[in-house]
Amino acid sequence: MKTRILYLITIALISFKLSAQSQQSTPVEQSVAESTPLPKLGSFETDYTYSPFVVDGKKMNIQQVNGALTLPLINKLQNGKLDFLLAGVSYSGLFFSGISPQFGGSEFHAISVPLTFQKSFSPKYSLLVSFIPTLSSDLKDISGDDMLYSGVAMLKIRTSANFSYSVGAAYSKQFFGTLILPVFGIDWNISDKLSFSGTLPVSEKLNYQLSGKSAIGLNIDFGIGGGSYRLSKKMNGDYLQVQQLKGSLYYGYNLAKNFSINVSAGYNFTQQLDLYSKDQKVNWIPFNDPNKRKYLAEMKKPGVAIQSGISYRF
Repeated sequence: MKTRILYLITIALISFKLSAQSQQSTPVEQSVAESTPLPKLGSFETDYTYSPFVVDGKKMNIQQVNGALTLPLINKLQNGKLDFLLAGVSYSGLFFSGISPQFGGSEFHAISVPLTFQKSFSPKYSLLVSFIPTLSSDLKDISGDDMLYSGVAMLKIRTSANFSYSVGAAYSKQFFGTLILPVFGIDWNISDKLSFSGTLPVSEKLNYQLSGKSAIGLNIDFGIGGGSYRLSKKMNGDYLQVQQLKGSLYYGYNLAKNFSINVSAGYNFTQQLDLYSKDQKVNWIPFNDPNKRKYLAEMKKPGVAIQSGISYRF
């Protein structure tokens, strides 16, 4: 079970950064008509999550701050075929309060520079490739050992104006080892108001459009806000691994044409911190078992999670 969760978290982390980078601009959301304007692929997004819980009578919390800027370097729609090249920068901060210092500190940071390219061969078929280098550590000392590298290649297939799916593979070099994993995505406009999208089975979103300006929905996220972070040399270069599996209800509102806010409330069914020594690695997952690693410290505690965010598209 623990091995399977690790697979799901890694896929979710990659797909989350990929979807943030491409702003969920999928073939379902794009008309093939020549008169269709170019989709808005540029964006700025930021959000804040607060997760309080109690362990042995002691109040603790985990706070997360995320921000991402995406710039379209190429954005071309011709004969129903959309080609684009996106470049961006994103930041994710993880902050502990009341948690034991044995986990290496209270502040951890991840800075990514994702690049995403899509080439459409026809209105039905397109290839999407993403490369995501990430610096992930406590930033007390910085070196090449802090770097993580992930990549995804997906073939996107639109079967109708309301349905498309993607199949591909993800590669990720993490502190705990190297992974090669299959990826399956789906985008489905069920009706004029209801839609479903996600990377199955790790990150799903069911959205209902209340009006032209507001929407409600359900998010299931395995691993969002989690990840792994290298500690400083004073901590022997060990690494912290964070696992979160969350379900939440959300409400979104468009304040202006391209500016929106959202709030959500949910529950972390799994919330786990593990500290490993730097030599605890298992390469080529899933061909080898990551459960062979032995942690130095561990904490498990589910709890509620409250989130708010804003986004702007251009």
